[in-house]
Parts: sequence; C-alpha cells; structure tokens
Amino acid sequence: MDGEVLCRDVHPADILMPDGSMLTGLRVFVTSHRLIGFRAGPEIERVVDEPLANPGCVPACHDTLSSSERLEMQIEGGHAWVNRGTGCGCGSPLKALAPPVGWTG
Repeated sequence: MDGEVLCRDVHPADILMPDGSMLTGLRVFVTSHRLIGFRAGPEIERVVDEPLANPGCVPACHDTLSSSERLEMQIEGGHAWVNRGTGCGCGSPLKALAPPVGWTG
C-alpha cells in the first residue's frame, strides 16, 4: 500500500476483536492503514489483517505498550483493542519477525 508506514509494534500482545473474541499470544503491528497480528505455532501464522477504517488514527510511537495502556481502533465490524500481553515474549519465534512495512515510507 503506497505511503503505508509502521505505527506500533507490540509483542507480546492480545487483541479484543469487534465480535468479542480475544486473540492472545500475538505479535501485533499497527500500520498507518492496517491492524496485523501473527501467532506462533508449528509455523508463524497471520491471524489478523484488517484495514483501519480511519487510516492514520494510531499515532506512531517506538515505545511498547505498558500493562495499563491499550490501543483502540476502528476496523471492519467495529472497534478493536490491542493490549500488552503477559510475559516478555523471550524465546518466541515472533521476536525475530520483521515488520511488514518500515517506520518511514
């Protein structure tokens, strides 16, 4: 997507989806245009790739989320919330996963 840049990189992360389902143990990338989540299993799997209803709604920040912070965004079907997951993510193959886009265009 032209002009798409990385806004947030959260690992470990959980996503509360608009339908009420909770996706846990993820690495989440929020770009200027999309919410993307990966889960590690036998293989690394992309479990979320949803366009943002309002591109650019999540301000770019290199810091990770604290345990009391969350990101809220509108995707198809309603609001999604990204929370910091439990643990540190050490030892997870998701730690080595490259972001889908860079911080700059």
